Amino acid sequence: MYQIFKDQLDKSKMLLNGVKRNVRLGRDAGLNEKDLAKLEAQSRRLETLSAELDKLQDEARRKNEEAHQALLDLKSQIYRVKNTIKSKYDSTWWSKFGIPDKR
Repeated sequence: MYQIFKDQLDKSKMLLNGVKRNVRLGRDAGLNEKDLAKLEAQSRRLETLSAELDKLQDEARRKNEEAHQALLDLKSQIYRVKNTIKSKYDSTWWSKFGIPDKR
């Protein structure tokens, strides 16, 4: 969870607890149940979205690692194929195999 999300959620929870402990004073200040319900709903929404975002970031991290491994595998295979061709044929033939190397 991003720190800013955590901070705001903590603030909203503290505020909700404080207002609920002092309902009469909150009403005297002009707060009603609708205001508190809206604050609670928005807090729950941010918690839900934050959890979803964390899952997506974990998935993206795993996919990035998987793609990086696929890149390493491809580079390794290219190296093996190029070396096989280079060891078998003279450098004048390499370009026919799509190998631009000169030496």
